[in-house]
Amino acid sequence: MQVSLSKGSLLDRIALRWHSDAAEQEEPLDFFSDFKSAQKVLIAPNDRVGGLFLGAPIYKLIRQAYPQAHIGLLVDESKAAIAKQIPFVDEVVTAALDKSLWTGAFRKSRNDLKHLAFDLLFCLGGDCSFRLAILCKDSGAKLRVGFAREGVAPFNIEIIGKNSEDYEVQQYLSMLRTIGLDGDVELHWALAQDKAEQVRTRFLDEDNAKSPIIGIDLVRGEGKGLAKGQFDGIVGRVIERGAKVLLFFSLAEKKTVNYLKEAYGNRVILFEQNDLLASAALLESCQALIACNTDLLHLAISLQVPVVAIFAEKSARWIETGNPAVGIVEVQDPRAATVGQIIEGLDICITGKASA
Repeated sequence: MQVSLSKGSLLDRIALRWHSDAAEQEEPLDFFSDFKSAQKVLIAPNDRVGGLFLGAPIYKLIRQAYPQAHIGLLVDESKAAIAKQIPFVDEVVTAALDKSLWTGAFRKSRNDLKHLAFDLLFCLGGDCSFRLAILCKDSGAKLRVGFAREGVAPFNIEIIGKNSEDYEVQQYLSMLRTIGLDGDVELHWALAQDKAEQVRTRFLDEDNAKSPIIGIDLVRGEGKGLAKGQFDGIVGRVIERGAKVLLFFSLAEKKTVNYLKEAYGNRVILFEQNDLLASAALLESCQALIACNTDLLHLAISLQVPVVAIFAEKSARWIETGNPAVGIVEVQDPRAATVGQIIEGLDICITGKASA
């Protein structure tokens, strides 16, 4: 992750200093009373890759702890539609998390959040963006719980993280257990099928429905993605196995997409990822997904779609140990991953065992 995202750009930090000079004095806390009596609770998922979906078990736990409370989920505007599909929350609160602190859009998000008057805020993830941390600080919530971080103190209840390389969900659970919250976090959720079926009908014709479909996410995620030659090899091998390929892409991958479509014709289905909710509906039609560390990867895992996960870092932080529906390809550089490794990962995630 780039340092500027977690520690803030120079302009963000200047804007913070200017804003802090005029900050209001906080009221004194009665921790136990305020914590127990909270009626409006806001959860801020980690805004790093996959954070919205990795946090889903925690939303369930917080709902168990506050069964009568109004629970909100704070997300970037681009993720609002898919966030509304996740159970256990009453409201999705959107914010301009992709805008700098000094912009009018960010200031509006901060003011809107204050007016919602939440009693208690949980910020998940010890390395969320600087902007999210500051938005939590200025949220107006009387109690703000989060991981301690260098250089800024957004929370009045700070938890010292034990190991930043632990599985992300375990880090969240550890934070909540420190303040006495625990419960059942086993979670299975699915999309509202009426809307999902509309999307599938639009993009997958009857002929496509007859063939197995393997999804491939061309988006690179936070780091370096796969090269065009790797995608070419993967698509070719998948088609040789009798499947069609559904390419999830953004505008940045348009050149690669055009090449693959020209090379493989109607064996390739194209879908531009500008709507995670529509992406989720198509994922449910895939036999498996091949992806680097992207939002789509974590969305697929949360929907129990088998995945091949390609990592250029330790995968243990992002993938639960022992998940039989995940084939992991861990390399120093994604572009060093071979087509053979990725296809073996595909066999593992679909069948639970490597090919001979």
